[in-house]
Amino acid sequence: MSQNCVFCKSSNVVKNGFRKRKIRTKQSFLCKSCKKQFIEPDGFERMRHKPKDIVRAIHMHNDGMSLFKTQNHLWQHDGIKVTRWTISQWTKKYSHFLKSTAFRSKTKAQRKAALWWKVYQGKRWEWSLWLKLYWS
Repeated sequence: MSQNCVFCKSSNVVKNGFRKRKIRTKQSFLCKSCKKQFIEPDGFERMRHKPKDIVRAIHMHNDGMSLFKTQNHLWQHDGIKVTRWTISQWTKKYSHFLKSTAFRSKTKAQRKAALWWKVYQGKRWEWSLWLKLYWS
């Protein structure tokens, strides 16, 4: 298995069931060296909202919508109740991905693709998963 332990960096790791939450289910792993359980980090740990909703809010805000309009749009069109402060914090947290030169592309689609490529650090299977989630 190519997965390494996030605590001790050992490659002696086995799958250990799933971590089921309200928004998604993730594969859980157990390190046989340090006996700790962990999930593969994807940049959206401890988030209460779906990653595609977070990225959508960040894009709307960065494309010129105010925090109030972004909040209102998410509530009216998607039924997502989120505060303006939360949208602001998401923007701050992921701003280092947005400031990359790849993000300053010409079209909106290229900017969105560049952001997700940076968030998932070039992992191709997650990239294809994002394309299916975001463009559907």
